[in-house]
Formats: sequence, C-alpha cells, structure tokens
Amino acid sequence: MDFEPLDTSDIDRWIGQPIGGEQLKEPITVGDLRRWVQAMHNPNPVHYDETWPRAREAGGLIAPQSMILACAIRHGTQTSMQGGFEGVRQMNGGDEWWFYKTVSVGDLVTSVRLAFDYKIRETPFAGPTIFQRGDITYINQHGQVLARQRSTSIRWLQANFERAAAAKAKPSGAPKDASEPVWTSDQIAGVEEERLTYARGLREGASPTLEDIAVGTKLPRRVIGPHSIQSFTTEQRSFLYTAWGALYDDGIPATPRKIRAAEAAIDPYFADGLYQGASAGHTDSKAAGQRGMPRAYGAGGAICAYVVDYVSNWAGERGRAEHLSVQYRNPVLVGDLTYVSGEVVHIGAPNADGYALVDLSVQTADQNGKVGTPGKATVRLPARRA
Repeated sequence: MDFEPLDTSDIDRWIGQPIGGEQLKEPITVGDLRRWVQAMHNPNPVHYDETWPRAREAGGLIAPQSMILACAIRHGTQTSMQGGFEGVRQMNGGDEWWFYKTVSVGDLVTSVRLAFDYKIRETPFAGPTIFQRGDITYINQHGQVLARQRSTSIRWLQANFERAAAAKAKPSGAPKDASEPVWTSDQIAGVEEERLTYARGLREGASPTLEDIAVGTKLPRRVIGPHSIQSFTTEQRSFLYTAWGALYDDGIPATPRKIRAAEAAIDPYFADGLYQGASAGHTDSKAAGQRGMPRAYGAGGAICAYVVDYVSNWAGERGRAEHLSVQYRNPVLVGDLTYVSGEVVHIGAPNADGYALVDLSVQTADQNGKVGTPGKATVRLPARRA
C-alpha cells in the first residue's frame, strides 16, 4: 500500500533541546493530596486519614508515590510531542518513571524538560508512524530530584490512517459497538467485596520481605470501577495543571499549543482541554468517537497512577517503588472494570543495608481479560522482617 511520506523536519529541530512551557505556580496543599488520592481510588489510609498511626507518627498525611504524576503538565506528554506536520494525529503510547523522593505537602514542583529522540516504524493502522520520546525531571524547591519521566508518543498522518482503514474495509471513525456493559446488582456486590478485600489488606501496612516471596508470587489483585463519566472527570480534574490560573509560562521555547489564545485570554474556558481540546474524549463519548474510541476513555496518566499505587501499596511501609514502565495498548472505557495484577519475576540479592530490589510484571485488564496496560516495575523491599 502506498502511504504519504512524513515530513519530520519540524520535529528534527527540537530533538536534544530543552523544552519550555507551563510550570506550577503554587506548592502542593493537603487539599491537592486528598483530591488526588480520592480520584485515583486509593484506599490506603496513610494518604487520607491523619489519625492513622503511621500518618500521626509522620506528623501528617503521607503522599502516595503517584502524587508526582499529579504535577505532570498534560500528563508529561508534551516533551514527546514537539514539532509537527499538517494532518498529524497522536496519542500517549507509554511512560517510564524513576522515583527518587516522594512528594511532600508544601513542595513546589518544577519540571525540567527535554525532547529526547524518535524512530519511524511501519504500523498496520497508519503505515509510517513516529514513536517519539521526551524526558521530564521533577525538582522541588530545595533542588532535590523527585522523579524522572520518559514519555512516548505515537504520531501518524491522519490521511494514512484513513487509507489503511479503507484497505481493511473498516470505518476510520468510532467502532460500531459503543454500548456500555450492563452490570447486575450481584455483579456490583462482587466487585465491591473485592474492593473491600484489597482495602482491608492495605490497613496492615506491613512490607513483604524476601522471606515472604519467591519468583512466581502473585500480588493481591486490585479492582477499580465500573468507570463512569463522573469518575473520569474526577480523575482528570485532580491533575494540578487543570485548575484555571494554576500555571505560568517559564519562557523557554516549545512547540505552541493549538488553542484559541485570544479567547482564552478573556475566558480560560477556551484553553481548557477538557472542554475544548484533546482531553474532551475522557469525559464526552461523542468527542471520544471523533478520536476513534467507542466511548469516553481514561487518561493514560491516571491509568499509570493506578499501577504506581498498586506497586507502592504492596511494597508497604518499609518498601517503595523505584522504577515503573508501562505501555498503553487498549483504553480504559466508561462502564468497564479495571483489574490491576502483578507477579514477582526476579529477586535481587540483599544489599549491605538489608534491602533488595525485586522485579515485577504488572498489567491492567478489563472484565473480559483484555490487557490494556502491560508493564514492569522494580521495588525496594526489606530482606527480613523487622
């Protein structure tokens, strides 16, 4: 099949360059933390109940490791979407995270950004397709590095996408089956009981040790959902950048956003992605259909947070997530359930400090077992019980 060539000249000029844009104006508040934990459906009491023993000992609520994702402007994808060409379409293909220091209430987080690289590969859905990567380092007001993110965006020419779809005799718009699953009261009761079982386990707070696990050990499964327009809206609005007036421009060059700037200078509604832009498909099934989705779908950043919370919750009070890499292969849709699961695949030798690195395979899947987000993680665990 003949495809139109991609003109990457505008992308080439950004690669290896610092990327500017918006920064958070204000430090993280307790309210920001509470909203984030609620939106990500994380029932670990240390993150929302200041009377919980560990929170009381720490002098206040302890942010989950996923809180750094709330500080990512537009989910951290902008570094991997620098440059462009006429007719470009794009989506978030995956994220890789390295965690160094957990965010605290009162931290003012600054993003240091870089356009990293790209490759062109042939794909069945759009012919020549760009896989572009960008990096963000998150730093607090003391100059301490909190985390680093490497985002991958998948970018293609809409005309090539339509040509490939026509060749397969499939429509290039939304899939035909856009109906939501129908759940019985008994099914919902079963989901709620599984949620409670997972939440009860978190109240123990104990970290697994090398004495407790082996290669092949399965982590307790977590269920989230059924997802709804309400839950997706709550998730999207918990990202700090979505609040009007929360950002300032750092003045460093970047590819301009496609927004109605003149109108937005008078009314921020016109620059609000949830109403006017790429995020609209997360809470509006009609907008989702225009992007080829059967109905409203979850944001990649929120799905990544599900997995970060899952891994760090399992690591417990004495452990922590060190690294996570996920790919976004199938969307989380309104009406669906999300099951998060994991398994131990490698156990490292203990270090002199009595801790070891443990590698996990992790994934999300829907109620039909369709894998949405496969990934891998590394956690730091104590070698022995305290």
